[in-house]
Amino acid sequence: MAANYSNVVQFPLNRTRIQGCPHCGKRTSVWRIGRLAWAYCDVHAVRWVAAELHKSSSGSFDRQQLRKGLEFLSSFIEVSR
Repeated sequence: MAANYSNVVQFPLNRTRIQGCPHCGKRTSVWRIGRLAWAYCDVHAVRWVAAELHKSSSGSFDRQQLRKGLEFLSSFIEVSR
C-alpha cells in the first residue's frame, strides 16, 4: 500500500507554457538554469518555466551562475498550469 503524504507536491509532467505572471501578466526577467529558462515576477514572488532548451549541453554551464540562479529563485513560488 502506498503512503499518502500531505506535504508531497506531484511534479507536473505535462506543463503548458506560462507567458507572464498569473497575477499581473508581467515578468521581471529570465534565468537560464540548466536546460530550463525560468521567468519570474519580483512583485508576486512567483517563478515558472518559460522555455525548455533541448539542445543545451551540460559542459556549457557556468557553475557559479547556475548556483546563483538556484539560490535566487529558491525563495519564489513555482507556478504551472
